[in-house]
Amino acid sequence: MEVNISNELKKLDVEIGKRIFSISKEKKIKFHPSPLQAKIVKYLIENEGREIYQKELEEVFEISKATISGALLTMEKNYTIKRVSSQNDARQKKIVLTEKSKEIYKEVKETFKILNEELIKNISEKELENFLRTIEKMKKNIKGMKEE
Repeated sequence: MEVNISNELKKLDVEIGKRIFSISKEKKIKFHPSPLQAKIVKYLIENEGREIYQKELEEVFEISKATISGALLTMEKNYTIKRVSSQNDARQKKIVLTEKSKEIYKEVKETFKILNEELIKNISEKELENFLRTIEKMKKNIKGMKEE
């Protein structure tokens, strides 16, 4: 069986992005975050009280400096985050949520809840467990290839 897994995962990712956008429109959320922006807001909320820097976001989401930088720049323009000098290191800028982003977090959280329910509909617990195990193996395979 010849399957191009990376193409299939990319197609799923595109469909997830479209669905996040359409759920946001259906719920009349004024701010339509990209999937990455929504994940950043969620991560910042969940880690409120800690200083979060761009480098950490690059590592957590396993994406390039350029990608995260572009997302943060857009979020700054939309007033969902601001970058503030760190008290520990003036050269570093910590990423801080604005009141606007805290307000939309509830809507973003609801969007992800709906999306997750739609993604796992008609999938048994066993199938889901197998899928998650398989995804973990694939990630280890890729990471192992990078280290060689």
